[in-house]
This record gives sequence, structure tokens and C-alpha cells, in this order.
Amino acid sequence: MKTGQMMRVHIAEDEESGRWFITESDVPGLRLEGPDAASLIRRIELAAPELAEANAEEIERLHGIAPGSPIRIVPVFDSPIRLAA
Repeated sequence: MKTGQMMRVHIAEDEESGRWFITESDVPGLRLEGPDAASLIRRIELAAPELAEANAEEIERLHGIAPGSPIRIVPVFDSPIRLAA
């Protein structure tokens, strides 16, 4: 099990386009979209660590997480996920 401070990333689906996007994030500057939830989460996993490192001072100020501390990104779904029937 991974340990570390939890940082939330809220994602939702745009009903018109069907694309998924970040609605809110504890990681400053994290603004991405993808064709589906799984693709977006993969993009978040790649981008979030670099942005967290680049914005370490702001994260410490906003969330009390010291630079270099382990973090884990937790997706929060603001839209339901469609499952295959």
C-alpha cells in the first residue's frame, strides 16, 4: 500500500463532448483533459508528480505538505462512470 499525504483531483465528464477534464485539483496548475476517465487518470499520474515538485512551496502553504514529502493523488469522480452493459 502506498503511503503519503493525499491530494485530491476532481474529474468530470463534459456531457456535450464526452471528454473528461479536471474540475478542481489540490495540485496547483494541474489542468488536463482526456477522451475518457481512464486516459485522463493516466495523464494525471504522469503530470502530477512534476507539477507537485515545481509547486512545492505553494503546496506547503496551502496544504501543509513539506517539500519532498511523499504524496498520493486520489481521483474524485464528479460525474458517474458509464459501464458497459
